Amino acid sequence: MTDINAPLGRLVDGSEHRCTYSPGDTDAADCGQRATWHIAWTVELDCGLACEAHMAVALRFSYLDRHPLSPDCAMPNARWYFDEQRCAVPGDGSLLTEATAEPEPVVRLL
Repeated sequence: MTDINAPLGRLVDGSEHRCTYSPGDTDAADCGQRATWHIAWTVELDCGLACEAHMAVALRFSYLDRHPLSPDCAMPNARWYFDEQRCAVPGDGSLLTEATAEPEPVVRLL
């Protein structure tokens, strides 16, 4: 029997997050390489994205925190979890519980 369910546990982010390094802040100077790092520059969470090469440049500057870029970084309502050094979407699991609960029986009135 073939398993038709997608394997769970590995999130795949199909979006193309690009490095925001741009000396002089001009279109001509934009890096444009695929980003691999998410950087919080300030306590107000002014954030940037960096490729591997430009993360090495960023290490010369002060920043609040950084972590490897993940799908949760771009999700609506995502929060930066400093202790875990990652972004995540907060939740208590109730939506998952509701989605996987047995459906209510349908009652038809004739």
